[in-house]
Amino acid sequence: MKGKTINMLEGRPVQTVLLFSVPLIFGNIAQQLYYITDAVIVGKFIGIEALAAVNSCTWVTWLLNAIARDLSNTLCILASYSVGEKDQQRLKKIVGNACTLTIGISILLTVLAEANLELFFRLFKVQEEIIGMTRDYFSIALLGIPFVLIYNVAAALLRADGNSKITFYAVASATVINIVLDLLFIAGFDWGVAGGALATVIAQGVSMLIALIPLIKNPMFTADLSFWRLEKRLMKQTASLWLPMFVNSAVISVGGSIVSSSVNAIGPYFTAGISSGTKIFTLLESIVMAIQTGLSVYIGQNLGAGRILRVRKGQHQTVLLAMGLAVVLNVIVQGTAPQLVSLFLSKSDPLYMQTLHVAVADVRVITLGIFIMAPMYLYRIAIQTLGHPQYPMYAGFLQLAARVFAVTVLPPLIGEYAYYLSTVLAWMVTLPVVVIPFYKYTRILAKTEMREAVR
Repeated sequence: MKGKTINMLEGRPVQTVLLFSVPLIFGNIAQQLYYITDAVIVGKFIGIEALAAVNSCTWVTWLLNAIARDLSNTLCILASYSVGEKDQQRLKKIVGNACTLTIGISILLTVLAEANLELFFRLFKVQEEIIGMTRDYFSIALLGIPFVLIYNVAAALLRADGNSKITFYAVASATVINIVLDLLFIAGFDWGVAGGALATVIAQGVSMLIALIPLIKNPMFTADLSFWRLEKRLMKQTASLWLPMFVNSAVISVGGSIVSSSVNAIGPYFTAGISSGTKIFTLLESIVMAIQTGLSVYIGQNLGAGRILRVRKGQHQTVLLAMGLAVVLNVIVQGTAPQLVSLFLSKSDPLYMQTLHVAVADVRVITLGIFIMAPMYLYRIAIQTLGHPQYPMYAGFLQLAARVFAVTVLPPLIGEYAYYLSTVLAWMVTLPVVVIPFYKYTRILAKTEMREAVR
């Protein structure tokens, strides 16, 4: 440990990963809480149809967030290699190129998303009674794309050096601001779903600034304009990692969009029920994703330092930790599901009972799926960090097939549970695709490490 950073090359692996991940866990929970706050305030103060409206095109925002996450993960992996190798010059090139990429991609995504709103509404079969609210919400919410992308990249670069606390500070501050502004704009000013979208965009801007300022002040990441010029070799390395991740996310998004379109076609109560259950689940998922991020930095630094046996040891210990966590989360959620999802719903709404039934069933099924999701996430990030992102990309196509199978073949057989199981089936088909190559490549690298040690 050095100052505010954590040295991943020393100490017991699982303790190192967990120590690094704890601020990320709190940060991710805080981030999900401000999404949950939006849903609670919208559901309670405006109604279930409004809740359905703000969640009817969530796979669009999921894909946009995935692009930001995949780019930031790629840059974090490359930067963590440089930290492990102690290559300061290369790190500055990564930072400078990251600035150029982030600005360009932010502008492109914002323009494309805003220009295609009506197309999204048709693709997702948004029902006529809620399309006005859906338009009001997403036309404002999509303006936050640059803030999200810049925040993710800035936080990722800081994490590569072992600094995970900034993520928590940024997201915790944004959560408080979002809650206050949600109540002010929706409950106070009666601005409806547009007020909720505006509150979220402002909060995203604050989190971006909190992550960006310490990055700029840290001399380790100071990169003058000469480093901003895109370097061909570095761009090839970035593309070799990022493009398979992007294809994977895009394919997953297509599968999720097909499911979402089928869900929306059933009715607003079903959309609101699924979204309420998903909000609870994403809070649980965010804990595993924080550990996943810590594991990625751990693997990146140890790979850069040539410590492959330590990589495998850390992987095994972290997977065991995640499985224990899955037990705890299921114990909590299975017994309290009705109380948890009712937070999003107004009991006076005529759709309350139908929506509650869907939400409870959905959250119970998908929470059981954490036993598959947790190891899958950890092996997926591991194989990506090892430099083989093509395997998660292959798995993405299997996920698409699994989701399509779930919503086209299974409904006549198991009814509404087909929709609840669609994501769990996608995780199941991914798991072997990322586990097998992890052991293949680490075995090869470990043999090389041992031969060099003998010399």
